[in-house]
Amino acid sequence: MANEIRVSSSVTAVKEVDVTEGGNTYDLSALDTNAGKSFGGSYNTLTAYGDGAIARYTGAVVGQAANTTLTGHAWAEGGALTDGALPTTVYAIAVEYTSELGTVGDVTVAIKQSGETELTMASLDLGEGVVIPIHQGLPLAELYIGCGAYTDGTNEATVNVLVMGT
Repeated sequence: MANEIRVSSSVTAVKEVDVTEGGNTYDLSALDTNAGKSFGGSYNTLTAYGDGAIARYTGAVVGQAANTTLTGHAWAEGGALTDGALPTTVYAIAVEYTSELGTVGDVTVAIKQSGETELTMASLDLGEGVVIPIHQGLPLAELYIGCGAYTDGTNEATVNVLVMGT
């Protein structure tokens, strides 16, 4: 039996509505009727990850303001994995923005293929996280992490990152 990457996700369109009743104004959030419901589900058809191709960073400080490739751990202050080994080809990446020292702004997860424009896949606020499945796989060198502002010991974003592939 092969190792599996299982991804679950959902998306909900929320409409902000102002309603006035009896001279009082209420700000309400409601499901956008154009969407009609939340969408999402499970995605289990990614390529199986290799036993030696799964890596975890726990409590890593994003040590670069500019988006920096995951190759060689240069994006992370101190540059060390918590566990495992980085894959050559990535089929899924998960990033959680867990804490902030000072004022950092967003943590970004991006893809930049050779000769192409960088594409930001997620811009995370504190407390947010994202899982990005990559069905065809991408070389590790084409995945990037960065933050809005980094100053050693003053403005630091702390994240958990999981990278799976072959």
